[in-house]
Amino acid sequence: PYEAGIVFIIYTILAFGNTIYSRGMDAALFKFYNQNQPISVINTSILYSIRYGTILSIVIFIVIQVLLILDLIPFSTIIVMGLISVLFFDMISSRGLGLLRLEGKPFYYLFIAISNVCLSVGLNVYFIEYQTMGLEGAIWSIIIVSWTQSAMLLPILLPKIKINAFDKNLLIKMQNFSLPFLPAAIFLILIELSDRWMIAWLSSNGTADVGIYSTAYKFGSLIMLCVKGFNLNWQPYYLKKNTDHTFYRIGSLFLAVLIILSTLITVLWPVLFYQIIGERFWSGGNIIPIIAISYIFYGLFILQMPSLYLKSKERWAPKIWGSGFIINSSFNLILIPFYGYYGAAIATLLAYFGMAAFIIYKNYTWMPMTYNLKYIGLLTIISMTTWLIVQQVIGKVGFNYDSFIQYYILAIIYLLISAPIMWVLYKKT
Repeated sequence: PYEAGIVFIIYTILAFGNTIYSRGMDAALFKFYNQNQPISVINTSILYSIRYGTILSIVIFIVIQVLLILDLIPFSTIIVMGLISVLFFDMISSRGLGLLRLEGKPFYYLFIAISNVCLSVGLNVYFIEYQTMGLEGAIWSIIIVSWTQSAMLLPILLPKIKINAFDKNLLIKMQNFSLPFLPAAIFLILIELSDRWMIAWLSSNGTADVGIYSTAYKFGSLIMLCVKGFNLNWQPYYLKKNTDHTFYRIGSLFLAVLIILSTLITVLWPVLFYQIIGERFWSGGNIIPIIAISYIFYGLFILQMPSLYLKSKERWAPKIWGSGFIINSSFNLILIPFYGYYGAAIATLLAYFGMAAFIIYKNYTWMPMTYNLKYIGLLTIISMTTWLIVQQVIGKVGFNYDSFIQYYILAIIYLLISAPIMWVLYKKT
């Protein structure tokens, strides 16, 4: 758990660094792609990112060299340089992945994603199991995967780079638009990841609790993967179309899917933990339902986001994400000393609920977006009932292999009840 905690803390640093490197230019690329000459938009974004990223990397390298001399960083210079290169190449990859979305090339995107997963798993097994490199091996896996992803995206990036297509006036417009998204993205990263630092600082077991919490969090964040996967196409879609009924239909169905998937994870997490995760991490499993529910609210927030782009309300983005960060950090400080990482999970839930409530409130004026609350409410009631039954199963028979058949039966019964409701929702919405 301790070494796992270190790896997850490194991920928080990289995630924060990715936001600084991106500087909101992903949002600007999507905003201006359909409004200006695509070639000018693409080249202005990519060439500016290369220049900005190079300067930023040099500055970070100099600062870290000073920290290394003072012996304040426990890694070698070459590993530190590798992690800096991860930030630079991830920024370039982000532009390439954005182009795949804008140009409607989902299979290319899927190929990149699957290749990353396979390479990451393979390298971790090789370095950690066969080379016995431990923590250092996990870090090298991160570095090599980043380099490989950038190389795989060169075929879509290189043909589009034309120095004479760089537009200074367009860059100013893109920077002005993207600037509010930088603090907004930083707040989002802090909501997502700052709890790891707070757990290490405030919980009784320190970094070991970070490892337990983050491992369980991964299972709950399967819902986050669904939300982010949905958003990959949702963002380009609503920038091209503005149909209230379509938004109503898509939103209703997507929320229903999130509720069903979250309930299944809530029912089956003991089975997954027993079969996949080591016993020392099992105590963190109780946070999985809380994290899954948190990402339902995050999905609702994503569904409400079109107004920020379509109604030019981007300057509200830092305020909305900032409110989530304030809620998250405040409750982390209050709850972690008493409830450990369980308190951090509750703080995450409250943060995403607060963000969703904030944007829904503002959209009553900007761009009202409604959903089929009748059937979504019915699914919610059935899911809550299922969750209460799960709690009874765990309470009576405990967390052991003999009880797993009951989880499977409960999941099947839930699907048999919820599937017809989902079908009626699909037909009536």
